[in-house]
Amino acid sequence: MYSKIADRLGVHPKGLTCVLGGFILCLSFASDFSYPNINTYLTSYMRTTGYNPTLTYADFVFLSTTKTVVQGLSMPFIGAIARQIGCRPSIAIGSAIYSIGFMLTFLTVKYWFILAIISLACHGIGFSFVYATAIGAAQKWFPQHRKGLVGSLVVSGYGFGSLFWVPIQTAFVNPDNVKAVIDPNCTFAGTDYEQTKCELYFMDEDMLSRIPYMFLMLGVIFLVMGIISVILISEPEQQNQVGESNQTKVDKMSMELSEKNNKAPKTVFSLSPLQVLKTPIFYQIWLGFFSISLTNGLMGNYSKTFGLTFINDDHYYAKVAVFLNILNGFCRIAWGFNYDRFGFKVCFTLIGLTVTIITSTLPLLPMIGENNLGVKLCYGLWMSVLYATFPGIYAIVAAGVNDAFGPVHYQSNFGLLFTQSLAYCFVIMTLTKVSVIHSLLGYTGMFLVAGGFGILGLVAVGLAPRHLESEKHRHRFD
Repeated sequence: MYSKIADRLGVHPKGLTCVLGGFILCLSFASDFSYPNINTYLTSYMRTTGYNPTLTYADFVFLSTTKTVVQGLSMPFIGAIARQIGCRPSIAIGSAIYSIGFMLTFLTVKYWFILAIISLACHGIGFSFVYATAIGAAQKWFPQHRKGLVGSLVVSGYGFGSLFWVPIQTAFVNPDNVKAVIDPNCTFAGTDYEQTKCELYFMDEDMLSRIPYMFLMLGVIFLVMGIISVILISEPEQQNQVGESNQTKVDKMSMELSEKNNKAPKTVFSLSPLQVLKTPIFYQIWLGFFSISLTNGLMGNYSKTFGLTFINDDHYYAKVAVFLNILNGFCRIAWGFNYDRFGFKVCFTLIGLTVTIITSTLPLLPMIGENNLGVKLCYGLWMSVLYATFPGIYAIVAAGVNDAFGPVHYQSNFGLLFTQSLAYCFVIMTLTKVSVIHSLLGYTGMFLVAGGFGILGLVAVGLAPRHLESEKHRHRFD
């Protein structure tokens, strides 16, 4: 039956297997979409160990930023290494680094915060080995007009990840829906300002005792999923006469058509990383990617802590997270499909406009009230619109890199675009850790600044061509 499905789609069965393996791999690596949940648990626990009594939710940005910086710095170089050592070894190495990092957090979370940062930041190194590798491998099995959809099917696993991870974390750590309480050491505790000036932390000892084991459990699950992915993912060149790959069929058809027209067949032109850096389109995509990723970074770190200022219900956030990550996964597939129809520019414009408007209006939510049905519905609606749009940037960039710069140096060129994560981390750190700026702006200022960068991204991509084609650069670099 599996072969029949492949035949109907006109692809090699190994291509479908590869897409499934890539989906499972991205599913396992999606723990960073549960960072808002992990933030509340890890921070609350580490405040009680005796090593980090003054740790706050805002400090979690050091962890998420370190992971992102490591990822952004390493991805172009590890992408080149992954191309040399091959698809399966790269995925095996990346999965091992990632899962072992989570297992080690069982120990590091009991001591200094810097140790937890180091163990969880292993995620960034592992990501650099597997993400572009899995997407590129899946795309090689399919013809050009399906690369957007194929890439989005793989990265949709990243969106669906927290559909599992947030409920699993919450069910394991807080099955009784224990409420967070106001920090008794807060200067404003017991005053009229405690609801707006004081953070809420989990302090139930029984609940807190389960948090280290949560990291151990997750690490084991990620390891098993990594092993499955290594088995399923492959590239056409690795099949060695098992069967003719779909890409080979496409190439032969192209050869035959060229011979009929007495023209030499033309391979897809690919740019090296150094050549990519000399093209204006790289910087336009980079700015657009950065503007949307900034909102992703803010939501990944602060959506729940922002929500706790007017909705104090842990199980509510777990339920919302399930729905948001259904949207997160399906929207990537939808945006990949839209990319194949409309191209990068149109898709980015729709994503950018929506994300900019919604992010800029988030500060209006606390004005609706506290812990009532209306504010819960509005918070859920705002988050739903965001998670139905901004994850689409990863689907259209995954396809756009291939179209704009060619397939040969895919991992490294993809890695160059991910250096935008260094910029958005710098912005987030400035907004949250520079005390003068943080006290002046707060959550309202953070979201308005993100909206401003959204406008910048729209302008940059608005000047780009509607469709991305590496052939446009052939006359310059060939």
